[in-house]
Amino acid sequence: MSSAKSTTASREVILDYEAEARDLKATIAALREALEQEQSLSARRIAQALLATDSEIAQLKNTAIALRETLEQAGRQKEQAVQAAVLAASQEVASLKAAVVELRDQMELMRHEKEAAVQAIVLRTHNEITQLKDIAAALRSQLEEKRPIGAEKT
Repeated sequence: MSSAKSTTASREVILDYEAEARDLKATIAALREALEQEQSLSARRIAQALLATDSEIAQLKNTAIALRETLEQAGRQKEQAVQAAVLAASQEVASLKAAVVELRDQMELMRHEKEAAVQAIVLRTHNEITQLKDIAAALRSQLEEKRPIGAEKT
């Protein structure tokens, strides 16, 4: 009986080992499936992250292009503003130069007119003086003619 018990015990041990082996195989299969699911999920997450990163990179490139274009346009606008300011300044300088020339010409004309007026006054004054001298001489002559011959000057 001991042999039968021993066989039965061995059989139970074998059955226990087989059950444990089946449980371990089931656990391995479950763990393998869980690992595969996790790997699949991880692969999907990586793919999504790569897609999001690619999208973000594309957006950043577009933003950089837009900023570069905005900066270039601002530079062009600044250059145009500078050119417009230079043109306006040069036009103002030309206008001021023309005004200076006009004023210089007017001053020269006024100087000539003043000299002519002074000359006219000097000539008129000289003529008046000459005329007054002539009148004084004529009056003196008349006075001398009207005085008696023997009357002396006192």
